[in-house]
Amino acid sequence: MKNLEKLDLSSNKFSDNLPQCLGKLSKLRVLDLTDNMLSGNFPSFIVNLTSLEYLSLLENDNEGTFLLGTLANHSKLEVLHLSSRSSLLQVETENPQWHPTFQLKSLILQRCHLNMKSGRTIPAFLLFQNNLKYVDLSHNNMVGTFPRWLMQNNSGLKVFILRNNSLVGRINISSPKLAIAHLDISTNKISGLLPEDIGFLLPSIAYLNLSVNSFEGNIPSSIGEMRQLWSLDLSNNRFIGKIAEQLITNCTNLQYLRLSNNFLQGQIIPKSLIQNWLRYLYLNNNNFSGKVEEAVGNMTSLIVMDISNNSFSGLIPSSIGRCSLLKVLLMAENQLEGQIPSGLFNLQYLEILDLSHNKLSRFGPNLNLTSLRFLYLRKNALSGSIPYMFSVTSKLEVLDLSENKFCGHIPIWISKFSKLAVLLLGGNNFHGHIPIKLCEIKTYSMLDLSDNKFNGSIPSCIVNLPFQVPKYVDYHPRFEIFSSSDVIYDVFEDIYSNASMKLNEDFLQTMYTADVKVEVEFRTKSNYYSYRGKILLNMTGLDLSCNEFTGVIPPQFGNLQAILSLNLSHNFLSGSIPNTLSNLTLIESLDLSYNNLTGEIPFQLSQLHFLAIFNVSYNNLSGMPPNSGQFATFDENSYRGNPNLCGPLLRSCVGNTSPSPVLQSDEGESKEGAIDVVSFFWSFAGAYVSTLLGLAVVLCINVQWRLTWFRLVDRLMLYINVQLHMAWFRLADRCIP
Repeated sequence: MKNLEKLDLSSNKFSDNLPQCLGKLSKLRVLDLTDNMLSGNFPSFIVNLTSLEYLSLLENDNEGTFLLGTLANHSKLEVLHLSSRSSLLQVETENPQWHPTFQLKSLILQRCHLNMKSGRTIPAFLLFQNNLKYVDLSHNNMVGTFPRWLMQNNSGLKVFILRNNSLVGRINISSPKLAIAHLDISTNKISGLLPEDIGFLLPSIAYLNLSVNSFEGNIPSSIGEMRQLWSLDLSNNRFIGKIAEQLITNCTNLQYLRLSNNFLQGQIIPKSLIQNWLRYLYLNNNNFSGKVEEAVGNMTSLIVMDISNNSFSGLIPSSIGRCSLLKVLLMAENQLEGQIPSGLFNLQYLEILDLSHNKLSRFGPNLNLTSLRFLYLRKNALSGSIPYMFSVTSKLEVLDLSENKFCGHIPIWISKFSKLAVLLLGGNNFHGHIPIKLCEIKTYSMLDLSDNKFNGSIPSCIVNLPFQVPKYVDYHPRFEIFSSSDVIYDVFEDIYSNASMKLNEDFLQTMYTADVKVEVEFRTKSNYYSYRGKILLNMTGLDLSCNEFTGVIPPQFGNLQAILSLNLSHNFLSGSIPNTLSNLTLIESLDLSYNNLTGEIPFQLSQLHFLAIFNVSYNNLSGMPPNSGQFATFDENSYRGNPNLCGPLLRSCVGNTSPSPVLQSDEGESKEGAIDVVSFFWSFAGAYVSTLLGLAVVLCINVQWRLTWFRLVDRLMLYINVQLHMAWFRLADRCIP
């Protein structure tokens, strides 16, 4: 097949080395090996394919070091794409020195550990490239200053991606009206102010991502001149001031706006500026204040709105119910008060609603949670019983009503939440027995009923709950921006239209995904922790602490083998600690403190190799705790308040009728003490003899010292003799009548 010009082997599972005979395809112009499982070194036969114009080795598992200079003679090369899923690939562009004979139009060197042996520098061969339209050097940890020269040398550059490196300096752009449509320099160390005229310098920009850097100052109003802009991400910087009016009024194509984690202030969006084309709005973790305007309801295209962790006050506008496309609404950690509008619960596409950490006090009428999957109302002032209207939903997966003023019994209709994985009711005023209906939900991963007034015995049905996250629970809902890839496709069609190659859509989509990560706050290891991402998918826990439960700890608790945290503290539980708890092989935190438990701590618990926190303080336990495995790491705080416990950290176990390792240890210590006393006497005698011998040697060597010593001894003996005689005469005088 020596006349073959195009060979597309992409999106397969090729893993072995490709046959070397491919190097004989002397007329090959296009070779696409994207998205395979190729491992080992870079295919050596490619060096012989000097007719190549298009070469792609994206998303493989190649390892070793590849010298880019081996392609120096590929004078026709226009497209070079290379990335590796392996962390063992290194691409060296500097050594040995070489000069390219090609002029690239598209270059992707992603996750290649560029120039690790020569200082992680930006490839110098790019200084000789003048036709570049697409450049992606992301995820290489490159150092140095921001390469504005690359934009100046390539006036036709459309896509420039330097994401996730260690570049420093300022983003000074001097070339007027660059053609760049996609600029991503996020996750670097670039600092300083944005150019005031950045909007005039980048008039064609459609996607601009400057997030996770150290930019400061105000957001330039000239951004409003970016009339093609549909995605703007300035999050995780140090911007201050207000949102420029021009940004809202002039950017009529803007769909994605992310300004999170800055120091911005003022009103959310002035009433007169609210527009209806925004689909994704992230203003969380700033200093915005004031009221949320009723005009927000005019933003009818919104899909995601996050204004959490600001200082908004007043009522939640009922007009938000007009945002009929909303899927995610996050308004937590503000000062919102009053009623939760019914309109929020009537949004037919709403999946995530977070109103936690506010001052909300009541629900509006006619709730209808048709699509809601994640509901967070933690730390508000909500009271009364759980509204019956909650029962109409069957999709709820996370329900957090903790730290409010709810009261009454847990309703029996709660069993309708057939997909509920996380139920948090702690910190309320619920009372009575735990209903059996609560155990009919077989999808729990976390259940928190702590700090209430539940009483009676712990229902045995709880031990039959699996406490495992179901596979269908999706904690990472993604919402695609379907028009996102238009710019990329246009660029590639312009770069290599005659290659007739289909671009890998999955590879491009990831850059334009609005990823909302759901978070759950749960108490374990004596503290509250926020779980999100993959950690949330692996967390399981049961918290029944701070209630009025009586009776014994059901031995069947040992069936909860997947649980990581179990808290039964601050109750009135009695009886002994079941040795079946040793079956909780994955448990990390076990708190049984402040109860009326008796008996000994089962030695079988020492088999719990992941146990990091163990607390049985303030019970009536006796005997000696286990002292092997993880129990060797616990201090006296785990056992205090148990007067009948003994051991190395507690009172002495002397007087126990049964022999114990602790007593044997004490005997060993006493023997060791006796040996120390004998050693002391021997050491003293040796030192005494050594001193006498040393003195005798000195006196024998030096005559003058010997004479002086004898005179000193004579005087001392004479003095003692005189004192004795005087004492004798005084005694005799007293005895004579």
